[in-house]
Amino acid sequence: MKKIAFLSICILALILLGLSDMRLQKKRITDISEDTRIVQEDVKNISKDTKAVPEATETVPVSAGTAEEQTIRVLLKNNNFESEYHNSLQVTSNNGFTISDGNNTWQIKSGETKEFDPQSNEFAESSVLFLQSSDGKIFLPELIRERSSKEYEGEIEIRKTQQGLLVINILPLEKYLCGVVPSEMPSSYPQEALKAQAVCARTYSLQQIQEGRAAEFFADVDDSVSYQVYNNQDRAESTDRAVKETAGCILAGKDGLEEALYYSTSCGLDTNMDLSGEAVFAAFISESNIRAYEAGEPWYRWETYLSLESWEDVGAIEVRDRLPNGRAEEICVTDRTGNEELIEGEYNIRRFLAGGMQTIVLQDEEEISDMNLLPSAFFMLEPLYEEGSLTGYKVRGGGYGHGKGMSQNGAKYMAGEGMDYVEILEEYYPEADVRDMADYLAKNVHAW
Repeated sequence: MKKIAFLSICILALILLGLSDMRLQKKRITDISEDTRIVQEDVKNISKDTKAVPEATETVPVSAGTAEEQTIRVLLKNNNFESEYHNSLQVTSNNGFTISDGNNTWQIKSGETKEFDPQSNEFAESSVLFLQSSDGKIFLPELIRERSSKEYEGEIEIRKTQQGLLVINILPLEKYLCGVVPSEMPSSYPQEALKAQAVCARTYSLQQIQEGRAAEFFADVDDSVSYQVYNNQDRAESTDRAVKETAGCILAGKDGLEEALYYSTSCGLDTNMDLSGEAVFAAFISESNIRAYEAGEPWYRWETYLSLESWEDVGAIEVRDRLPNGRAEEICVTDRTGNEELIEGEYNIRRFLAGGMQTIVLQDEEEISDMNLLPSAFFMLEPLYEEGSLTGYKVRGGGYGHGKGMSQNGAKYMAGEGMDYVEILEEYYPEADVRDMADYLAKNVHAW
């Protein structure tokens, strides 16, 4: 009878755990407004009172919360953003820091440097370590970035995995943005342009938190161009002020959060024009008098050459499909035996063509070499022949980046002409409004 009673208690406990897990799964689905495009809402920080330490193979919910409490988990890639995994990591702090595995705590003295690798003794009982300093600032002295300071605010989480160490910076969203804005837009740009950048970055961050695209790495985003570049440039008073003066402001439309993408420079895009035809686009990209805010920028127009000798078996290249804005979405590559291969998507096209690309000449005659992407997918191909044989193409192109959302240099010139950040954002995201993040979350995320 005792055994039966014991078994009954165990079964009841399992049922309760199952119900709890079902509630968690239900939460992830129902927490999102049916008006949004978001498919998953993730959970806020692990409770500080009962800080769980999941194994590195587990999936954990990522950040969520109110506008005031919102945090973000940022995966810090290794040197020069080459991989998600670190072989080792050095950590120090001016005021010292603590290491915790959830059960044990170690104190590292002020100025002392601690090195972690998968064999570190601190991983003896857990595969996850939490690092905190008393002043909230931790330094990673050997992490290679363009920024002179290797300071990171908030908490550092180190996860031991079979591939290496995952390093995650957990911090308030607004502090994260202070490291994003100067890394994505020069701090010398006009204040209203920086504020527009801050709103875009905040909106993009919230969208990534909700979608959970980086959940396999126990993060919301990473710190590279795969998401938004973070802490790669020094913070500045102007960019900190841009974040503060737009605190909580996001872009949202009737279908939820705006896809607030941004890029460097446009080629003079006009939403009223249909540039999907080759002849129409060729006339557009060859015209030098089209009005555009960033028409004076070096990347507004550029030229390069593609040599077919750069590829082993390419005989011809043709643009097969363009979007109405003129961006190439599909090219056909024909080999020397006549077989055709289609390459789709602007990024794939830009990467492929870079394999045959020679020096790029900007409209100010500056020459750029060693790029691994064509500057943009807004280009036309002019065939070049020698003795009747096709040898390559002259490429006439414009702009820098993917061409979706806000042109950062366009925003710079708009601000220079007196437009405020709301007017700038309205120009690039006409279907969205600037909204308060707290109000948006209250209306679109149900309570537990």
